[in-house]
Amino acid sequence: MKQPRPTTLVFALAASLVVIVSVLLTLRRGDAAMRPEPARFSGSRVVQRMPSLLADAKLPAPLVVDILRDDAAASFYTTPGALDSIVADWRATAAAIGATTRVVNAASARDDRGARVLVIPSSPCLTVEAYEAIDAVTARGGGVVITGLTGIHDAGCRPIGYGLIVGVTGASRADTLESRPMAYVTLPADNPLTIDIPPGSRIDLNPGRQVALRLPRRDAFYSDYALQPEPAGGAPLLDVAMTHASRGRGRVVYWGFELRDIVRLPWDRALATLLARNSLAWAAGVPMAAVEPWPKGRVAAAAIAQDVESGFENAQHALDSLRAARVRSTFFLTSDIARRYDELSHDLANAGGEVGSHTENHRLLGGLPASSQRDRLETTQHDLTKLLGLPVNGLRPPQEQFDVATMKSWLEVGGRYLFGANDSRSASPELLPVGHDTLVLIGRVGSDDFGAAAAAHNDPAATARIFLDEYTRLRALGGLYALSYHSQLLAAPALVPALARVARAITADTAVWLATTGEIAEWWRDRAQLETRVTQRADGFDVTVRNRGERLVGSAVVRIDLRATGAVGAATTALLPPHSATARLLLPPIPGKSTRVVSVDYAGVKRVAASAPVGRPRPTPPKKKKRFWWLPW
Repeated sequence: MKQPRPTTLVFALAASLVVIVSVLLTLRRGDAAMRPEPARFSGSRVVQRMPSLLADAKLPAPLVVDILRDDAAASFYTTPGALDSIVADWRATAAAIGATTRVVNAASARDDRGARVLVIPSSPCLTVEAYEAIDAVTARGGGVVITGLTGIHDAGCRPIGYGLIVGVTGASRADTLESRPMAYVTLPADNPLTIDIPPGSRIDLNPGRQVALRLPRRDAFYSDYALQPEPAGGAPLLDVAMTHASRGRGRVVYWGFELRDIVRLPWDRALATLLARNSLAWAAGVPMAAVEPWPKGRVAAAAIAQDVESGFENAQHALDSLRAARVRSTFFLTSDIARRYDELSHDLANAGGEVGSHTENHRLLGGLPASSQRDRLETTQHDLTKLLGLPVNGLRPPQEQFDVATMKSWLEVGGRYLFGANDSRSASPELLPVGHDTLVLIGRVGSDDFGAAAAAHNDPAATARIFLDEYTRLRALGGLYALSYHSQLLAAPALVPALARVARAITADTAVWLATTGEIAEWWRDRAQLETRVTQRADGFDVTVRNRGERLVGSAVVRIDLRATGAVGAATTALLPPHSATARLLLPPIPGKSTRVVSVDYAGVKRVAASAPVGRPRPTPPKKKKRFWWLPW
C-alpha cells in the first residue's frame, strides 16, 4: 500500500482544522441565536455608576485658604451643625487638592494677610465684618470664593435680596431655581473654572435652593439631563450657575450651588474636586496650564457613524454621499451580514474611513453571561479580521445595551473603544477603568436618525435641520458631536440627502475637527498622557510638558491662563490666536516617555544676551533655520 506523502498529511490536517473551526463557529452562532434575549436596559445605567479617569486635581503650587464661619450664618439653619457640615466639606475638599486650610471668623479673615483666598460657603446671613473681609481680601489682591445664597440676609437674618451676589458678579439679575426633582449643571470648555474638565460635562445636583444669574458669559449653566439650558422659571438667559470676575486688584468666583448639593457618585465628585481646584487657583492668581481638548486648537470635534445592519446595501448610498463631501466616517458592521457583502465591506473600510463591529448578528449583548459575550465578540472580531485583514478597534453594542462584562470582553479580544450611551453626562469621550485596562467610551448626546426622522416626519431637509441644531449646541460647549445613524433609515435613498447636507455643513466648519470615532478615541488616550506645569520667571514663564505614554503625540495645544501673569510677547513654539486672557501654544511632536520645555517671554521684555569675552573673536552666526521645523508651513 502506498504511503501518503508528508505534504499531503500536512494539507489534510490543515483542511481538517479549518473544517473543525468552521463547525465550532457555526455551532457557536447557532447557540447564540437560540439563547433568549436578556432583559432590556440602557448602557447609561451602567456608566452612571462608573468613575472616569480625569486629570490630577492637585493644585500646582502651595496655597493657604481661609474658610469663613460666620456666627450669623449659623443661626440661619434650623438643623444644628448644618453650617459646620458645609464648612467641613470645603475644608476636606481644599485639603484633598493640596491647600492649607483654616476656619476663621469674619474679623480674622479681614486681617489675615497669610491666606490668598477666602471661601464664604452658603452663608445667607452675614455680619458687617464679613463684608469688610471681602473688601479687604480683594483690595490686597487676594481672591474670594462665594457659594449659594450668601448675603441674601443681614446679620439679624432679615431679607435684603441678592445685592451682594449681583455686586460681586456683575449679573443683571439673580433668582432662586424653582423646585426641581433634580438640578443639572453643564460645564462648557474654554474658561478658567473648567480647566481639565471634559467639555460639555454635566454635574447632577440634589434638589435645593440653587441660585441662577443672568450674565453675558456662562462658565457653567443650569441645564436639563440632555445638556440643554434650563433657566430659572423659564426666564430668558437666567441660567448661569458659576462665574468669575475681577474686583479691583482681586478676583471673585461665585457658585450658585454648594458642594454638598452635588450627588455622591464618583463622576460627580471628581468633577466637583476639579471645580474647587480651578476656583481656588483662579481666585488666588495661580497660573494654570492644560492641554486643550482637541488637536491643533480646534474648538470642537465631530464624528459620523453608521450602524450597518438591516438594509446593508444602503451603506453604498451613504458612502457615495460622504465620499462626495470628502468626509471620512465610521461604519459599524454586523459581521454575519458583512461576509455576504465582501466588496462593499472592503470599500467601507478603505474609502469610507474606519470599520468597527456591530456584533455578529445584532442580538443584544449586555446582560448575557460574561463567557457568552466574550465568545460572541471573539467571533465578530475573528470574522472582521479575516474579511478586512486587520482587527477592528471599535464596538457599537446593539441598541446601546452593554455592561462591564461587555467592555471587559471587548478589550480581551483586541478592542480599544466603545460607541454607546453615556448617561448624557458628557459631550466628550471618557476613559473608563475596566479591570486593569482602560476603555474609551464615545458617548452619544442628542438624537439618532430614528428620533430625528420621526420628529421631522421623514422630511430630509427638516431631519438635517434637527441634526445641525444639535451640532451647533454641542459645538458651543466645545464637545464632540457624534451623528449616529442606521443603514435602513438615514442611509436609504429617501433620507440620504439629509446625511449629505449635514456632512457638507460640518466639513465647511474648519474650526471643528471632523474625524472617525477611532481617531477621536486614540486622540483622547494620547492627550490624557500629557502633563503640564507652569514655572514663572521675572521675564516670562516656562511650560513643561511631559508625555507619560509610549506613543508620539502631535498637534497638542496648551492653554495658559494669563490673569496671574503678563501679556505674552514671544515663545519658543508657535503661538495660536489667544482667547480672552490666555496664551495658546502649539506644541511640537512629543515622543513617548519624554519631556519638552517651552519658554514664553512677556511682551516688552527683551532678554539680554551675555557679551563675548574681550580678546576673543566673535563666533560666526549660525545659518538661519526654519524656526518651527515641525510645522507644515
